[in-house]
Amino acid sequence: MTNRKLHEAILFISSFLSLSCTQNAQQDFHVKTADVDMMDTILETYWASHYLQRDGYDHHRNTRECQQVKYGNMTSSTVVARDFHDKDLQLPLMESRYTFEDIGPFYNRKTVFIHYTVVNNPFRTLSVLEPLKQGGCQDGKTGDRATVVKSAEQMKCMVAINAGLFNTTSGSCLGNVVSNGRLVQDSGGIQNAHFGIKANGELFFGYLSEIDLIADDFLQLVGGVIWLVRNGEVYVSDSLKIECADMQETGSLETFTNIVSARTAVGVDKEGRVLLIQVDGKSFSRGVSLEEFAHLLLTYDIVDAINLDGGGSSTYVINGTVVNFPSDKCSDDSRFHCGRKVSTILCVHDVECVPTDCSGHGQCKMGRCECDAPWIGTACDTLQCINNCSSQGSCTSDGCDCDAGWHGDDCNQSCSSGQYGKGCIHECVCLHGASCNPVDGTCDCPIGKTGAACDQACPFGYYGEHCKQLCLCQDGCPCHAVTGSCNFTDLDQDLFLAGQCYAKATIKQRQLVPDQSEDYRLMQMGFAVLGLVASISAVLNIILAYKLFTKPKQRMKYRPPQSSNSSHMFMFQGVSTSDDELSSLSEYSKAETTFTQSERLKDKNTKDLDLFSKDNT
Repeated sequence: MTNRKLHEAILFISSFLSLSCTQNAQQDFHVKTADVDMMDTILETYWASHYLQRDGYDHHRNTRECQQVKYGNMTSSTVVARDFHDKDLQLPLMESRYTFEDIGPFYNRKTVFIHYTVVNNPFRTLSVLEPLKQGGCQDGKTGDRATVVKSAEQMKCMVAINAGLFNTTSGSCLGNVVSNGRLVQDSGGIQNAHFGIKANGELFFGYLSEIDLIADDFLQLVGGVIWLVRNGEVYVSDSLKIECADMQETGSLETFTNIVSARTAVGVDKEGRVLLIQVDGKSFSRGVSLEEFAHLLLTYDIVDAINLDGGGSSTYVINGTVVNFPSDKCSDDSRFHCGRKVSTILCVHDVECVPTDCSGHGQCKMGRCECDAPWIGTACDTLQCINNCSSQGSCTSDGCDCDAGWHGDDCNQSCSSGQYGKGCIHECVCLHGASCNPVDGTCDCPIGKTGAACDQACPFGYYGEHCKQLCLCQDGCPCHAVTGSCNFTDLDQDLFLAGQCYAKATIKQRQLVPDQSEDYRLMQMGFAVLGLVASISAVLNIILAYKLFTKPKQRMKYRPPQSSNSSHMFMFQGVSTSDDELSSLSEYSKAETTFTQSERLKDKNTKDLDLFSKDNT
């Protein structure tokens, strides 16, 4: 105990000689919060009142001056991530294990329980996440806090541990924070150990200036307290001379370093693999000091490592389940222990594609985009259709969009005969066997034909293909539309049609009355014929009438009955019985009268005969 007090006294005096950071006047103040086990507050983070002076060891220049000469001006160490140059992923992505070890001298031997994870592809699978959500650190004055389990849901972390420190009063994140390439917070040059991943593939451990924060192009960055292992050597004592004690709320930096408690660290081995290590414990009762922790890390072949937030904050989560033994009591049941609400976390996740959604044209599998056709490229952002659409179409997300006149998956097929246009959906209207242009439907007329549908002969005086050749016949006469021949034998029909067409056009143009003389003559002849027929019919009728009324009448002779039948037949003389004469008169015929022999009719018949005789006389 005497040596420890002497050590603390020397450090206290050296602070006035600018050999250590300016201490806050309230370094023995312990922040009390409802969700923190008060027996474990010895490892709290920043002071509630944070008054740093710009002339202390919060300057990077003082860090360079305080370190050993063998490090020169280098205030950090870097190791290239194993998966940065090797594009093939090393499987499994991570390996998590649980063990226990006996540490310390034989007279003070103790057993510690350890969880550790080897991250085989840290460049692509390890991220710093803000508490609960992006923006959880807020503005550095206030901030969210969340359990590691809740914060790990952001990226479906396979393994997650607590990382950076935080202000227990306001909840704000402390130190430099970069999350997935986005600068969340700038500490303003405060010198404490940091872990980061650069865009050039380097894994960073150590101290950095404000300029380094911007110039080094960090993808991930989080701050801790005490650089545990540097270049394969324990670096705890050297860190005590450099780091700012205001980064923790435990008390003196030596007390923070020497007590036994739960610890969390991040380190790297020679192969560029990152190791996440957590030791269970409870402040003052079980766990390890930082010196013991550093020596323990060396047994895992770690070459660089920094100490992260620990004590009651120390939480280890695998697939959404807390697997270590946090020291804080559960708020809903004090019989059990629960993880504390903390600040930033380190998250081991599946390999993400860049961009994460593969440009919306594919699916991300093990860090590689499997593109949907016809997209190609590492980001599925380049279109490539079959045969580049044969240079007869444009490549779209739905495939080849063929130009007019072409179709097929790669636009290599011309429209079928009789079809044309975009998609070959239009029907050609060409006549006389003319072919149709598959692009615009234009008819390629045969020789001697013209017009949109090849429905017209060559105009007067022209012939040949497309009717572009001029006839060379004498006297300006037309020629044959196909051969150009001036032989009139071949032109009779054409001339007739041309003359008829010309006459109609002239009549229409000059508004003339068509010649109807021929029709008039035909009508006159018709009327003459009808008149002649009517005249002949009238003459014949007159003759027939004359014969009828001028023929002399003959007396009828009584012809006695031929038999003594019950009836008697009388023939009247004076009336011709000739068939020809009867037919010419057309109204006379034989007359027959039958009389019965009844006595009652005899007198009547006698009277009739007398009357008949008188008439004839």
